[in-house]
Amino acid sequence: MTITPQQLIALLPLLIVGLTVVVVMLSIAWRRNHFLNATLSVLGLNAALISLWFVGQNGAMDVTPLIRVDGYAMLYTGLVLLASLATCTFAYPWLEGYKDNKEEFYLLVLIAALGGILLAGANHLAALFLGIELISLPLFGLVGYAFRQKRSLEASIKYTILSAVASSFLLFGMALVYANSGNLSFLALGKSLTDGMLHEPLLLAGLGLMIVGLGFKLSLVPFHLWTPDVYQGAPAPVSTFLATASKIAIFGVSCACSSICRWATARRYAWCWA
Repeated sequence: MTITPQQLIALLPLLIVGLTVVVVMLSIAWRRNHFLNATLSVLGLNAALISLWFVGQNGAMDVTPLIRVDGYAMLYTGLVLLASLATCTFAYPWLEGYKDNKEEFYLLVLIAALGGILLAGANHLAALFLGIELISLPLFGLVGYAFRQKRSLEASIKYTILSAVASSFLLFGMALVYANSGNLSFLALGKSLTDGMLHEPLLLAGLGLMIVGLGFKLSLVPFHLWTPDVYQGAPAPVSTFLATASKIAIFGVSCACSSICRWATARRYAWCWA
């Protein structure tokens, strides 16, 4: 596969945040410096945010079968980056008084932001699952970051177990949808599903399981019972990230997923970027 300059420009936010993750990892390995790593993280997120202007000049395109970059994806990418930037900023004074390792906090936030950006541009059920796991796994560590406090550790264990169960529901639902339709692309699914297919038990079961998995991630009733315990036990900056960046990214991809349904159009919410 040949990668064109236009495709690289379309992926700039993803590439910049990914590069920032590598730089922060190397910085931690070389020398632990809270201010330096916080600055690198903030600069990387700001650079990714600025790069959205160049992405906008590039126009909408399907970069790969998994990712589509358009105005809709840019909107949610920008919101995820802003929420991640706010989290890093608010976390700095809290981490100054934290006695254990501080630098890994920024690394986990950056990896979660990477998952959020992937979700914002997801155009395929495989990209949806990868993005959700990439944003969820760092949150296990972030929720339990104040591990010397029992309630933080308890919240992390609860979130890990329940998130794993929700991911299982989501993955099983995707498998049933694929078994029925033979496609994983949002656009292909939207075109292949007819009125008659929407009444098939296998497809309905798959979509139902996917709704359960996404409902947990979005804290939708009745899958919201984990939320008070986790938000109370997690450090305040982590609760901020959970309530903003995580929800924004998953809400965005959930809206894109609705193109699977018969009544949704193949183009994703053109009113957001027309």
